[in-house]
Amino acid sequence: MTEVRSLRHVLRAVLVAALSAVLFVGLVGTASAAPRPGSPGSSDCAGRGVPVSKISIQLWTFAEYIGFGTDAATQTRLEEVLRRLAEMGYRNVEPFTLSGLSAEEFRALLDEYGLKAPARHVDVGTPAEPSDIGRILEENRVLGVKYFGSGATPNDPEDPYTEAEWIAYAQYLDQVGEQARKAGQTLMVHNHDWEFEAVFGDRTAYDILMAYTERKNVVFQLDLYWATFAGADPVELIERYGDRIKLLHVKDMRASDRRIEIVGRGTIDFPAIFAAAGGGIRYYVVEHDPRFGDPTFNPFVAAEVGFAYLACVRY
Repeated sequence: MTEVRSLRHVLRAVLVAALSAVLFVGLVGTASAAPRPGSPGSSDCAGRGVPVSKISIQLWTFAEYIGFGTDAATQTRLEEVLRRLAEMGYRNVEPFTLSGLSAEEFRALLDEYGLKAPARHVDVGTPAEPSDIGRILEENRVLGVKYFGSGATPNDPEDPYTEAEWIAYAQYLDQVGEQARKAGQTLMVHNHDWEFEAVFGDRTAYDILMAYTERKNVVFQLDLYWATFAGADPVELIERYGDRIKLLHVKDMRASDRRIEIVGRGTIDFPAIFAAAGGGIRYYVVEHDPRFGDPTFNPFVAAEVGFAYLACVRY
């Protein structure tokens, strides 16, 4: 490591300590040195659960903690998150932003902590506002990303997509997916609730996205919470669409108010879903949307409990 790199780490370490003590005291500090159930240092779940190589976490879980800036302080908090996730046992993460870092700089951080980013959320645009897919593909190549896609499909409650607009959007995604395939990458579609709530005759917007994209060009990342929230059955979706669903966003639902819950502490029947999926899922991605302004929510706890659950779950 160069002297510049070493100096940068000294400065970052000082800043991490200061920020942790002053700004984020309510959020940090739950991991102990002892191995957690299901972690590589624990024998509690050996040979059980989801393989560690398939467990990932969406960094949106830490959006409030990391922040949305591109300054050194934001990047220092990002590095702290990556370090602690690696200590928990994670080997994969799913970024939603590079926090102002270049793809090369972000990749260097991943490498430093023994992490990979096999999937990534990044805005791939719409027919009306297309993104620079060539730039995204080059970033993905540097980052080592295989699967990528927008964190959300278009949604404007005041002016919702018509059936024709959903079809046009799906056709646009298929074109992006073809471009990605030729570059050795794969476009994925991530859902919320509105894809199941927008109904046109006997099919939902989710059905349209499936129908107007080719399986060789586009795969799907099924968000289990949002599908369940919308009244869809994840097991039925998996049985209907089979290997088009390659990734799962694993987040739970609280019984009392249907709010997002820490994985394993809610009502969603993950064992039944995982069993229905068989061996076709590439990555099981832990996620808990931030509770902005709620000091009782600790994203590090959500991450640690979620990892332990997946490592131990039987299905």
